Amino acid sequence: MLFLAVFCGFLAENQREHMVEHRREKEFMVSMLSDLKSDTTNLGFMHRTFKQSISHIDSLIPLLEETELMETNAGKIYQQQVILNLFFKWVYNDRTINQLKNSGNFRLIRKKNVSDEISAYDGYIRNFVGSMQDEYILPQWEKMNNEGAEIFKSSVWREYMKDIVGEWKYKPIQLPAEPYFISTDKNRIQKFINRLQQSAVAFEWFNKITMIGFERAVKLDSLIRKEYHLSADRRTPLEK
Repeated sequence: MLFLAVFCGFLAENQREHMVEHRREKEFMVSMLSDLKSDTTNLGFMHRTFKQSISHIDSLIPLLEETELMETNAGKIYQQQVILNLFFKWVYNDRTINQLKNSGNFRLIRKKNVSDEISAYDGYIRNFVGSMQDEYILPQWEKMNNEGAEIFKSSVWREYMKDIVGEWKYKPIQLPAEPYFISTDKNRIQKFINRLQQSAVAFEWFNKITMIGFERAVKLDSLIRKEYHLSADRRTPLEK
C-alpha cells in the first residue's frame, strides 16, 4: 500500500509538472504573437517609409538634372529633398525568442513545426533585415545625407521639423534666403544624383527583404494560432 501511495504521488506530481509546462508553453506562444504583431507593424511602417523615399528620389533627380534651373525650382527641389533626411530604424521585438533561447525553454515547444518556424523566422530577421539595415542601408543613407549637406541648406530641414510632434505629416517647406543652395556646381550635383540612384537601388532591394520578413511573420502568426487554437488575428496586407 505504501508503495502504491508513493507511486500514485509520483504520477500526480509528474502530471502536475506536465500541466505547468503546457501552460508555460501556451503563455510563450501568446507572448510570441504579441511580438509578431509589433514586428509586422514596424515592418509595414518601414516598408512604406522607404517606398516614399524612393518616390521622392525619383521626383528629385529630374529637377537636379536641370542644374541651370535649380534656383528657379528651389521650392520643388526642397519639397522632395527634406523627406530624404528621415530614417526609420527597424527594431526587432525579440523579447520572447530571447527568453526561449536563454532559459532553455525551447524544449517546452512540443510542436516541432512551430519550433522550426520560430527559429527560421528569427534567423531571417536577424541575418537579412537587421544586418542589411545596419551594415548597408544605414551607411548608404548617411552618405546620401552627407553629400546632400554640401548642396542643401540645413535651415530648410530645421524649419520643416519645428512643429512636427508625434504623428508625421507633410507640410510646405520654407525657402532660405537667396541663394537657395550652398552649391550648384554641376560635378557636385552629378555625383549627388549618382548617390541618389545608388540609394534608390539599396532601398528597393531592402524593401523586398522587408516584404519577405513581413510575410514570414504573418505565416508564423497563423501557424501558432492554428496549432494552439488561439483566436484569429486579422492582418492588413503589406502595401506593395
